[in-house]
Amino acid sequence: MKKYSTSLVFAIILFLGLSSASAQEKPEQEVVTNESSSSLDLNVDIVSRYLWRGLLYSPSPNIQPTLTFSAGGFAIGAWGSYSLSEQYAEVDLFVSYTTSPITLMVYDYYAEDETDLSAVDYFKWKKGTTGHQLEGTIMFGGTDKIPFTLTAATFFYGNDKNVDGDNNYSTYFEIAYPVKIAGQEVNLFLGGTPAEGLYHTEAGIVNVGFSTSKSLKITDSFELPVKGTFAVNPAAKDVFFVIGLTF
Repeated sequence: MKKYSTSLVFAIILFLGLSSASAQEKPEQEVVTNESSSSLDLNVDIVSRYLWRGLLYSPSPNIQPTLTFSAGGFAIGAWGSYSLSEQYAEVDLFVSYTTSPITLMVYDYYAEDETDLSAVDYFKWKKGTTGHQLEGTIMFGGTDKIPFTLTAATFFYGNDKNVDGDNNYSTYFEIAYPVKIAGQEVNLFLGGTPAEGLYHTEAGIVNVGFSTSKSLKITDSFELPVKGTFAVNPAAKDVFFVIGLTF
């Protein structure tokens, strides 16, 4: 039986009590006739390392494109990450529905084999052999009275197995709180897992830190959008400082 830490169980209870998940930013470019509620957005991040929920997936710079189509409260899109100096390639698909301040999302994560990018069959969905990982996520995006955000995410199908071949149902919880420091908006976050799985070999805190972004003025007519994240993974005894550009 999986053992849960008291602090994380309390966090789960707190989350369930408050999340009766997140307001999602809407893309800006219009593409269909319902101009008031539909749009298409394309952007690209270039990051010094690919870090996700306290896990380092690629230690080299990555380019990460995102394409999102939104209509009303629904959104569907694709996200990718491609290393600029090693064999790492990932393509994820997602669909979400937002009714503020709640967002429900399903993600399909798919990463290529790092030694042979053609070794995994993208169209293989058979349980136990597929390279896909399906995850359900619920997010609480905060309100004027409750200014923090909450995230709960669980893998429910695919390549998330233990040594016996059974599903780990790897789960991640995170709370984030925005503050202003010297006039700069900073997002503080704390994330953990309640049991053994993808994130750690047992329950623990795996992602603690802060992130911020700023437009650096290069010339009178050009600003460079820069973001940075400082994160510690206490469970893995590791620390990361990642910087990136957003276009």
